Amino acid sequence: MNVWSQKKENRRILVTEDTYRQEVLASDLPVLVEFYASWCGKCAMMQETVAQLAEEYQGIIKVCQIDIDKSETLAAQFEVTEVPTFVIFVEGEPVAAASGVVRKSMLKKMMEDFK
Repeated sequence: MNVWSQKKENRRILVTEDTYRQEVLASDLPVLVEFYASWCGKCAMMQETVAQLAEEYQGIIKVCQIDIDKSETLAAQFEVTEVPTFVIFVEGEPVAAASGVVRKSMLKKMMEDFK
């Protein structure tokens, strides 16, 4: 992994059931959450896109990731049946969602509506 990739990855916040309230519900910024799994090929395909969005929207929209295998309660709460699933939260409420391999332009449009 090169230094540039590491920098981008550091913009994403890994959220657990313990940090969900602080990072998502109490966030002053809108939050894009990616529900993912380490074994998911589609999630791996989206990794660079999510890193780019985290970089581009730094300070405007928080970008977080939740591992469905480590945070099963959250995955069940949001009825995540496909990974990746992307959910935008504003003031702690889910306001938009998309699942599967999603074009960066579609995610950006979702994010632009709430920044």
